[in-house]
Amino acid sequence: MTARLRSVLLDTPLFVFVGFVVVAALPYLGLDFYWQRQVMLIAVYTLLCSGLNLSFGYAGELALGQVAVFASGAYAAAILFNHGHTDILLAFAVATVLAGVAGLVSGVPGLRLSHWSLALVSFFFVLLIPSLVTILKEYTGGNAGLPGVLGPTLFGRPLFGKEFYLVAIAVTLLWMLVMRNMVVSRFGAFLRVMAESPTLAESLGGSVYLLRVQAYVIGALPAGIAGVLFTYMTGFISPTAFTLTLLIALLAATVLGGADSVWGAPVGAAILVLGPLQAASFQKYSTAVYGAFLIFVGVAFSMGLAGLARILRRRLLERRLAAPAAAAEGGAEPAALSIPGQRLEVTGVAKAFAGLKALNGVDLVVEPGTITAIIGANGAGKTTLLNLISGVLRADEGTVTLAGRQITGLRAHRVSRLGVGRTFQTPLIPPRMTVLEVVESGRLRDGEVGLLKAIVRLPAHYRVRRQDREAALAALSFAGLGHLADQPAGSLPLGTRRLLEVVRAVAGKPHVLLLDEPAAGLDDDGLRELEMLMRRTREAGGTVVLVEHNVPFVMDVADQVFAMELGRVIASGPPEAVRRDQRVIDSYLGRRGQVAEESGVA
Repeated sequence: MTARLRSVLLDTPLFVFVGFVVVAALPYLGLDFYWQRQVMLIAVYTLLCSGLNLSFGYAGELALGQVAVFASGAYAAAILFNHGHTDILLAFAVATVLAGVAGLVSGVPGLRLSHWSLALVSFFFVLLIPSLVTILKEYTGGNAGLPGVLGPTLFGRPLFGKEFYLVAIAVTLLWMLVMRNMVVSRFGAFLRVMAESPTLAESLGGSVYLLRVQAYVIGALPAGIAGVLFTYMTGFISPTAFTLTLLIALLAATVLGGADSVWGAPVGAAILVLGPLQAASFQKYSTAVYGAFLIFVGVAFSMGLAGLARILRRRLLERRLAAPAAAAEGGAEPAALSIPGQRLEVTGVAKAFAGLKALNGVDLVVEPGTITAIIGANGAGKTTLLNLISGVLRADEGTVTLAGRQITGLRAHRVSRLGVGRTFQTPLIPPRMTVLEVVESGRLRDGEVGLLKAIVRLPAHYRVRRQDREAALAALSFAGLGHLADQPAGSLPLGTRRLLEVVRAVAGKPHVLLLDEPAAGLDDDGLRELEMLMRRTREAGGTVVLVEHNVPFVMDVADQVFAMELGRVIASGPPEAVRRDQRVIDSYLGRRGQVAEESGVA
């Protein structure tokens, strides 16, 4: 009964498919021509909002060139029709290619610019539409537009009335299913991680450059398809249909429906078409109203209607499934993991910032199956060293080798895919992912993204997805956090989020695990849980490098300790030897710190 309830509530694609079938049947149930056009217009805006959802809602990239891409698809269909090419599939193909190019061109500035700078550049492309239409007047008809674009064909058969309506609904459904398959795959997980932090995405094995390009291009494709449908639906095309007002309206509909939801797009599009677009007098005040609305939605409920629906659904599931879940969790033994640790060696590494040496000839060796701690005052170069090992920064001098293979100078995502996992001083946890999804993202470095496999749902996709789920559940059980699997990660307290970061890294079974101040802010219970997790990782064969200021914690858990001062290693060895080293006492522990530790107060 529990499994059936979960299936009914969570199998959204089947529910939506049934909804689309009902919508497709409306003309045969008596829906008149006017309302057929309104439904097709909702389909057009659904495609536009869906593209915004992918690039903005999931990837966090404010590439707002949708209207320009929309115009390119619309004019492509009209020009093809006027030259005797009436097949709608040809129009879709040409519009898709143009959309991909336009999405890339309008999004390329985002590879160098910040989010808001990219948004401003995207707006500029919309302003270019009238000028381009005028320049290409011979083909576009200029400001007068192109009339008489009616009656496309499909394999030689004219599409009128109900037939064209069915094509519009079918194409929209097909794209929505494609998008749904993308966002629940590893590709979608990478986009959500990148929206939280590009650095985090790189540390999990994703190339931010490639992910951004993919988000720009793929997010533009439905806009080109929407342009074709819009042209054949209206039968007339002119630059007055592609304005900044339309872009702001689409953004408002996207946010209202839920920017990080696949199925929020048709909801937002329906509200847009059936609401403000029905009132002719609304146009005069539309920009001001949309602006005020965006501010209100952003403050009141930034998750949109889809986010509210997710909250309600989660609460319903928690009520129905709490007892069975508690019964299943009770008495469960922590899962066993095998983590293939490897030898890490740092030799003569140096790094300077504006002439200031952050690292100056650091040597460090970490053996598999050990916990190696690095201590030192703020500014000693500890985090800089982790950044060099993980590829976030490049060393000026020296080498870093993993199991004898040099990784010096490699990009962060390549270092990650070679088996280096890490956490950060400030936990980087996508707040709208569940705890289980966050831990699954630790597996992203293992294998390919598999975008095409995910779209067409090949067996390999299901196999990888099942393996990721099993590994994530095992890692949560390994850490004793299995009871939190379905909780939103953003709702967890700081200490639990720090532990979750460690669990995410452990789930990927890294050869070397870099922990950057994981004990900061933890209470006694949190410290015990962290210590237990680190010891289990070591017992599983893992190689752990720990940067930490909590000296008693370090001395208790570490097998060897390196003490740093001003970019140099000043002492190394077993914890007791380093704690009693006079140079460490003078530079970091201090005389009072030594006395406190020896008396058990610290």
